[in-house]
Amino acid sequence: MTIGGQQIPLPIQREDFATWQNWLSRLDTQPMEQWLSMGHPVSQSAYLWGGAHVGKSHVLQACCDMAGHNARYLPLADLLCFPPEQVLADAHLASVVAIDDMECIENVEGWQEPLFTLFNRCMESGVQLLVAASKAPAQLSALLPDLRSRLTSLTIFQLPHFSEEHIAALLRLRAEAAGITLSNEVLQYCALRLPRDAQKVVQFMEQLDRLSLAQSRPVTIPLIRESDLLNRTDD
Repeated sequence: MTIGGQQIPLPIQREDFATWQNWLSRLDTQPMEQWLSMGHPVSQSAYLWGGAHVGKSHVLQACCDMAGHNARYLPLADLLCFPPEQVLADAHLASVVAIDDMECIENVEGWQEPLFTLFNRCMESGVQLLVAASKAPAQLSALLPDLRSRLTSLTIFQLPHFSEEHIAALLRLRAEAAGITLSNEVLQYCALRLPRDAQKVVQFMEQLDRLSLAQSRPVTIPLIRESDLLNRTDD
């Protein structure tokens, strides 16, 4: 982005782990997954909502990853201090526009009109529009009525929280991808103590993999206890 002739770097960075390969499919998320893989950009547009650490940002970034370079990921929580007209410039020319943290602009009127304009341009151009927020569209009461109406018109999915069983399944998924064998005892031990946060689970497994290789030891409960990695997941 350029302001006053000076190039200003935007704080937009997608996480390496945020891909469909690292996504844990669950019964409650399968309708969303099927909708987003239908192959028709306009019908793929969707609104995702739910509490913290349920995977909303992961899904948006995974869709951008699948689209390659012709995708625009916009985490609004990191972008509100920049002029919206410049942040959103030419976004409708992408094949995927993923707008994260929509609740952040509820009381920021200067962002609402530009986003409403972007929404209309995306719909006219057949761009896949993905929006994520902590609330359902109808609960964003401070938004411009027209913008809220547009969001409500999208296909809406509520993402469920991760259960202890889901965390264990995600651990197994990441362990298999890394070529690590985890016993059921290790899975249960870790799942009981890890936060219900997929990102932190993935990071924990990456650290555990490096530790196991560095010490040439299999992953066991004693190794995990010695490492203190579980106590660092809340850092």
